[in-house]
Amino acid sequence: MVSHKFPTKGQKKKLAKLLGKGEEVVLVTSIGDRYFWILLSLLLILPFAISLISMFLFLDIFKIPGLSWLKYLWIFGLIIVFYNMPKWGHLIRMRQSYIYALTNRRFLIVRGLFSRKIVTAPLDRITHITVEQTFFKRYIFSCGDMIIITAGFDQREIVIENIGNPVEFKILLEELTQKLEEIEEGDSDSGEVKLRSLSA
Repeated sequence: MVSHKFPTKGQKKKLAKLLGKGEEVVLVTSIGDRYFWILLSLLLILPFAISLISMFLFLDIFKIPGLSWLKYLWIFGLIIVFYNMPKWGHLIRMRQSYIYALTNRRFLIVRGLFSRKIVTAPLDRITHITVEQTFFKRYIFSCGDMIIITAGFDQREIVIENIGNPVEFKILLEELTQKLEEIEEGDSDSGEVKLRSLSA
């Protein structure tokens, strides 16, 4: 059984303008939480903390006997922070502006804060879903890459990088697609998409 959080009111409100009549948001996610915080710590938080502690030593706010050389580490720490600025800046932008939403009819990718790019894939056009996880992404970052192939003359391929819990997302996407196919075939009496995974 798939376990995930319901979309928040804020997420539903943000996506409301993009939804059609009778369309409901099932799941909203972004890049993986663990992936974001581990990388942000390595690129920004840890070097900045080392710089700060080293600056305190340099200004003689406190001292560590026998390790006087530590007071010069703030220079290297700040160099690392500024050198990594494009990387941690991109990471924060991804966190704020990459939204992956799943509705009862389609899959949406919304990118951008000021300018915006929206990619959609109707569930009935999705033919194949692949999840790729390296050792680090699977066991350390708890994220992965998902490739969605849609039907059509151009056989579009949608690649989503570093999504949190990609296997869970894949299962839910496949379940929604299957329910939609049952409705189209007339096997569903109510005509509504109801998922086991969404039961309270």
